[in-house]
Amino acid sequence: MPDTYADALAWLYNYADFERGTGLGGGPPFGHGLERTARLLADLGNPHHGLRVTHVAGSKGKGSVCALVASAAEAAGLRTGLYTQPHLHSFRERFQIDGQPIDPPSFARLVDRMRAAVERTADETLGPPTTFEISTAMALAWFRMKEVDLAILEVGLGGRLDATNVVTPDVTAVTTIVREHTRLLGDTLPEIAREKAAIAKPGVPMLVSDQSPEVVDAICGVAETAGAAVQVVPALATDGSAGWRNGRAVTVARDPISGDALPLGLAGSHQASNAGVAYAICRALAHRGVAIPRDAIRAGFGAARWPARLELVANDPPVVVDGAHTVEAVAVVVDTLRRQLNLQRGPVIFGALRDKSVRHMAEALRPFATRLLVIQPQHPRGMPASEVLNQLDGPVGATAAPGAANALTLARDAARPGQAVLAIGSLAVAADIRAAAGVPVENDPPVPVAG
Repeated sequence: MPDTYADALAWLYNYADFERGTGLGGGPPFGHGLERTARLLADLGNPHHGLRVTHVAGSKGKGSVCALVASAAEAAGLRTGLYTQPHLHSFRERFQIDGQPIDPPSFARLVDRMRAAVERTADETLGPPTTFEISTAMALAWFRMKEVDLAILEVGLGGRLDATNVVTPDVTAVTTIVREHTRLLGDTLPEIAREKAAIAKPGVPMLVSDQSPEVVDAICGVAETAGAAVQVVPALATDGSAGWRNGRAVTVARDPISGDALPLGLAGSHQASNAGVAYAICRALAHRGVAIPRDAIRAGFGAARWPARLELVANDPPVVVDGAHTVEAVAVVVDTLRRQLNLQRGPVIFGALRDKSVRHMAEALRPFATRLLVIQPQHPRGMPASEVLNQLDGPVGATAAPGAANALTLARDAARPGQAVLAIGSLAVAADIRAAAGVPVENDPPVPVAG
């Protein structure tokens, strides 16, 4: 049995992990992921068979949708499990019940249970499980042990071959689709959409954010083949304004049924779209016997917290962190800051993981950035600052900084009156700057990188 949380985490990270980019050899071993996960769960007594589940896929916004639904379910008095990824500071953040991460001793005991299951289900033909497959089985077992009323699962990558696709949910959803992970999911938006829509199950409603016709058509085609009815969900109406409350960028939308004010603990046009999907999920769950009344939706949406999404972590000057790591998401953040939060310009702390389009993200930052301070995120796939600079096409004042704390000091010193500091490009960058700004965090112990 792992003696400590650190030992448990080291064992878990010993397996191939796409998110960390470790132990993959020639490529991500997804081919038998569902079979391996199903075997693990069968050895554990198939805990997922007794769970009420909401399953959410998509390129952008799926974590926000999960957070909104979880907050509404908690406000309704439901014991709510939330499984998301990646984490900001601790792997334990991925396993939450009623907003609280699993505690270190329970995590270590759960890993010990998984270690025995992995040993019992070892199969040379299928190969060893991945970190994500093991953690997915862990989450489902944990939620069943704790008798949650609702488990909300965020798809890790794609959908069709994602380990979470072993569940039979009450509701599925697909959020906005953009080009990502093309080597694994396909080169075109319809191809990527079809991979993600493959979480569809017979007789289970699928809710889809309103987006391009080619994407919606692709999703509908997959769902129809699976026997799932699709509902395309529009964004919630807002007046376009936003403000800060307790470090969160918040806005007020309109309840799509009553037209009453509906506070959102998240802001931006993209969050209005995510909130529309989350609202529809709550209504669909109610129709399937998981009651989330409209007053709980209102309370839960207003209380929703999703760290590192337009999060204000310091003042004087304002320091905002956001985990956006695609061109589209960066552009939305910049637009929201300037148009809704009245933060026009300022220094930007920027960093990215190795597979990201840094030049295009930097271009999207031009309307905001007075200078660009480039750091290497503290992450196994963090791109060195020198490599980022080599790929940039002459953005204003781009220079390397040796680390998050140094970059934050330089950015604060460079900010003029009325300006703000923005940290963006990766959730890892957001995590580094949150810690440097003094936000209380519980970081994981260092774990050696697997080969």
